[in-house]
Amino acid sequence: MTRPHKTSARRPHKHRKERALKTFAGARKGRTPSREEPAPEAVEVALSADPVVVLSRGGVRRLSSGHPWLYPDNISRGSLRDGELVRLEGPVGVSRGAACFSLGSRIPLRVVSREPDFDWSSDWAVMRLDAAIERRRDALAQNEQACRLVHAEADGLPGLVIDRYARVAIFQAGCRWADAAAPMLASHLVEHHGFSGVLARHDGAFRKLEGLPEGVRLLAGEVAEQASWQHAGLTREVDLWGGQKTGTYLDQRENQLWAAKALPVGHCLDAFSNEGGFTLHLAAAGSNVEALDSSQPALDRLQKQATANGLADRVTTRTVNVFEDLRERVSAGEQFDGIVLDPPALAKRKGDLSRALRAYKELNLRAMRLLRPGGRLLSCSCSFHVSRAEFLEALRAAAADARRDVFVHSIRGAAACHPRLLTFPESDYLKAVLVEVL
Repeated sequence: MTRPHKTSARRPHKHRKERALKTFAGARKGRTPSREEPAPEAVEVALSADPVVVLSRGGVRRLSSGHPWLYPDNISRGSLRDGELVRLEGPVGVSRGAACFSLGSRIPLRVVSREPDFDWSSDWAVMRLDAAIERRRDALAQNEQACRLVHAEADGLPGLVIDRYARVAIFQAGCRWADAAAPMLASHLVEHHGFSGVLARHDGAFRKLEGLPEGVRLLAGEVAEQASWQHAGLTREVDLWGGQKTGTYLDQRENQLWAAKALPVGHCLDAFSNEGGFTLHLAAAGSNVEALDSSQPALDRLQKQATANGLADRVTTRTVNVFEDLRERVSAGEQFDGIVLDPPALAKRKGDLSRALRAYKELNLRAMRLLRPGGRLLSCSCSFHVSRAEFLEALRAAAADARRDVFVHSIRGAAACHPRLLTFPESDYLKAVLVEVL
């Protein structure tokens, strides 16, 4: 896209541009932020007592589009305080709302409000937390004990994820503002919403990208090592201090229950099973399930849960490289009635897209070859950078190479507690496609 022409009087010198970009990248050792797009324009940074950021013309357009993320090239100049709220203007003197600023992040501004008269002195974060909890009351099944309480920008709380497991809440703060606000919001959950404890799971790579310290720490109350909850008649258990993400993958919670009805009862395969959310529900429906994963601790927890729910005789676990295991099963001529493919994100960055699409195609090709005629495959992708259309094209290519007629039964997304904001496509990342193979 061609940038608007600027007069030479307003164009910053090269050394000035480099200095401005390094100001944003200070926490990243002087590296220039990148979205895998053209290099951002220069940003004039003048620290003062008044935290105001003036947006560029492109920044005003992006803000008006409704997307909550603003990048370095969306900023003209401003007074920047790391981790604090800043007022947005564009042009100078025209109020555009408020955002939280993160020094060194590739997303320096996360929009809090587009209201010109936004009152950031109020308890806006607490009110939005309460509103998010209230919305879940209508979206969740009665007596639901595990869900996502806050889905970051989609719930108006930038960079903050909060998951609930029974009476425990798990936080993940993905920006400096969320990191600073976490203790206050954790206390609010204990004091006003009946939680027994709140834990910060800040042990992921997402913290490194923001220049934030990693670790796991108690924010409020008391949190045991394990937590149990009931889900559709099954007792589930999660490792709160060391499990995947906040403990497990709650975005697939509804799909796991639905898959037990949608896949044929018989001999099933759960590839990339992790702790076995799909496996347990398929076994409870009457299937014999082989669970494949590369993590022995995850499979140990799955086997423990299968035993606790009286399903041990229907569940077999195997610690394998799933890609290679599927290839070997195809060569051996094995056949299944139902298969679940739920790999980890294969395209964590836009630059991974081509490689990821090849991997998705190959995985699904092998799965289709393993299905009996009339068998069903639930194929999933949690990679935002892989669009729904691209994922379906990978399935089409797999079907063509498998020389099988494949019908799309339905396409689903994340659980209702993971709201999808139309102006924030990053919130709509999960694809779950059920196909029938003839």
